[in-house]
Amino acid sequence: MTLGERIALARKRAGLSQEQLGEKLGVSRQAVSKWESGQANPDVAYVAQMCRLLAVSSDWLLLGEESAQGAPAARCPDCQTIVSGLDQYCPACGRSLQKSAALPDGYLLLLRLPKDGAFSPTEDLVRLSKTGIFLEDSPLHAPLSWEEAETLAASAPVVLARGLSEGQVQTIRDKVYNPALFSFFQNCDEEDPQVLASWPGTSFKKPPRPRQPLSFGRVILAVILGVMGAFLLLPVLINLIAVILSPFL
Repeated sequence: MTLGERIALARKRAGLSQEQLGEKLGVSRQAVSKWESGQANPDVAYVAQMCRLLAVSSDWLLLGEESAQGAPAARCPDCQTIVSGLDQYCPACGRSLQKSAALPDGYLLLLRLPKDGAFSPTEDLVRLSKTGIFLEDSPLHAPLSWEEAETLAASAPVVLARGLSEGQVQTIRDKVYNPALFSFFQNCDEEDPQVLASWPGTSFKKPPRPRQPLSFGRVILAVILGVMGAFLLLPVLINLIAVILSPFL
C-alpha cells in the first residue's frame, strides 16, 4: 500500500471527504487528490497534521509499519470535532475528553424500501456517493449519476456499506434528507438485506434546528415596525371607540 492509499484509507475511516480534509489542513481538494493518487507527496508539516486529524501514527502513514492500519478518528461527543488520543480537552469546544469514549466500529448501512407515498432516496444516494467516505466494496464508493442512483434505489432493500466508523455514520446523518429510509446496525453479520429490513435498526433522525436568538439589528427593526404599526392602527382604534360610544353621548 502506497502513502497515497494510506492517506485515502485513513481519511475515509475518519468520515471526511477530500474537500473537508483539505479545509482542515489549509490546502485545496486538488492537493489532497494528488497526494492520494501519488502525483505529489505532502510536506512533513501536513503529514504531522494529518496524523493528528486522522488519529494514525506517522510510522504507519509514512512507512506502513504497524499491524493495525490506523485507528478511526475519535470525535468530540458535543461538537463532533476530530480529536486525537493526546487531547485532554476538545480544541474546538473545550469539553473534557478524559472520560469520553467513541462508539466502536462495525456499523452496517441499509437502504430500506420506501413506503407508498414516501420520497425517493435517489437524491440522498447521489449526495452520499459524492462524500468520498465509502470504501470500494460499497456501491457508493464513487459518485453516482441520477440514473445509477435510481437503479440502486430500485434494488432496495440493499446493504450500502459495512464496517462504518462513528465518523462515517455522523457524516451520513448530516447528508441525508430522508433519514427514515436509512438504518444502521451495529456489529451486524447478517448478509440478507430482506432479513435486515425486517429488523428495526437505528434511523438517525436529524435533531430539530435550535432557534437562533434575534440579532441586535433585527430587534431594532422589530421595534421600529411595532411602533409604526401602532401609529397606523391608532386612528382606526379611535374611530372604532367613537362609533361604539356614540349612542351614549
